Amino acid sequence: MGRRQLCLLLVVAALIGAALAGCSGGAGPQEPTPTPIPTAVVPSKPTYKVERGTVIEEVKFTGRIAPVEEEQLYFRVDGRVATVNVKQGDTVKAGDILAELEIDNLLNALAQAEVGLQTAQLQLKTAQEASTEQRTRLQINLEVAKLRLEQAKAQNPAPSVAIAAANLERAAAEVQRAQAAYDRRATQPGVSASWEAASLQDATINYQIAKAQYDQALQNQKAHELDLQILERNVRIAQMELDRLESAVDPVLEQQVARAQLEVDRLRAEVANARLVAPIDGEVTMVGAYAGRTVNAYRPVMTVAAPGALEVSADLTSDTMQKLSVGQECTIIIVNYPAKEFHGKIRRLPYPYGTGGSITASTAEEDRSTRVSIEDADVTLEKGALVRVSVVLQKKDNVLWLPPAAIRTFQGKNFVLVLEGEGQRRVPVQLGIKAEDRVEILSGVEEGQVVVGP
Repeated sequence: MGRRQLCLLLVVAALIGAALAGCSGGAGPQEPTPTPIPTAVVPSKPTYKVERGTVIEEVKFTGRIAPVEEEQLYFRVDGRVATVNVKQGDTVKAGDILAELEIDNLLNALAQAEVGLQTAQLQLKTAQEASTEQRTRLQINLEVAKLRLEQAKAQNPAPSVAIAAANLERAAAEVQRAQAAYDRRATQPGVSASWEAASLQDATINYQIAKAQYDQALQNQKAHELDLQILERNVRIAQMELDRLESAVDPVLEQQVARAQLEVDRLRAEVANARLVAPIDGEVTMVGAYAGRTVNAYRPVMTVAAPGALEVSADLTSDTMQKLSVGQECTIIIVNYPAKEFHGKIRRLPYPYGTGGSITASTAEEDRSTRVSIEDADVTLEKGALVRVSVVLQKKDNVLWLPPAAIRTFQGKNFVLVLEGEGQRRVPVQLGIKAEDRVEILSGVEEGQVVVGP
């Protein structure tokens, strides 16, 4: 109580006493009864003693028992559910259609697009078959042209020219010999009817024949060279016709098929987005869709779990996951068995805190759950059961510590108020690891000192 309030109370008490005295009639004056001054209540502040002991920094979180392999299924488009083909507990096979939105118009459009694709493919196939037949014919023509060229090369007239040249030289030599014999006989009578004259005439005729044969051989050689050039050009023409056919498979028909295929692919993708398909063999563990319900894209409406081992699944905050790493040992308490402690390890952390989590064909987004294996589970685990997980990050023994309530902070600096006699002294402190109920003190205080709380 403040001094101003105390004075006010005294004044009020005096006035009340005077009024009572005035009302007492002829009675003599009475001394007023003094009002006692209340004792001011000084609130006591908690104190904490600096102690030495063990400080354990750990992360605690809750999760649930879940299959090791589990897929949450989503529609990729908004819509109204047309059919749900399974219920919770059903066994499914990979590829089974589990649910479907109302997509009758989409299915009709897909059927028409598939017919259009088949028509375009048939037209292209017919054109390709005709092209194949023509290509075969042109290939044969090319082969024939090459064979004729090889045949012509094999019929080389060079030997005939050489023979004709040799015969021409021999005939010329015979003419020279016959002429020499005739010249020796020329001075004798009857030379014109002599054997020498007849021999010269025969030799001359033979030379003329040999000359004609040689000229014919040269003509044949020239004609052969021209034939080779013609046949070589025929081969080139046949090759060009074949190349032109191979590089000109009706581009219009091919474009029609490509466009039709793109339309079919687009519509099939839209149909797939409006269906839930089992990505794995397993059991349906959750169904959140029913016929007539409106659903939003990328919202989980069904879960399929593979049979087999179970583990802990937890959705953690970024701050928590930053403190964890794959392989860290954990202590696990299953709510159904509160008195029993189990042990395990962090098996998977989602990216970027680990490498876990993947996108499958039927899920809409990455699996962001943290997975913890249970290594000594000697009880029957129930899917969905709640668990509490503790992960020890650091443990220090024989260190100074104070409770978090004893630490004060101002402008980012930590300090405590140490009790010294009737006074207090502000002491800056350096903190170490932190637990829920205690904080390691690295420097600033000593064991046994008393700290005043806020």
